[in-house]
Amino acid sequence: MITVSNLEVAFGERILFKDVNIKFFSGNCYGIIGANGAGKSTFLKVLGGTIEPSKGEVLIAKNQRMDVIEQNQ
Repeated sequence: MITVSNLEVAFGERILFKDVNIKFFSGNCYGIIGANGAGKSTFLKVLGGTIEPSKGEVLIAKNQRMDVIEQNQ
């Protein structure tokens, strides 16, 4: 399980998202949907540990593993 608690990402004065709270459970499939520039890729980068959140935390259960597969651009 991945738990996101009170997550906020800001770039300077611009707050991309704030107060995000969600739990992702093993065995389920999830989709991230939003307009261009809404922060979908940034959110996934925070989950993967590439970007540090401005506030809040991402917790991965001790018995869980997570990997990020980069796409060629």
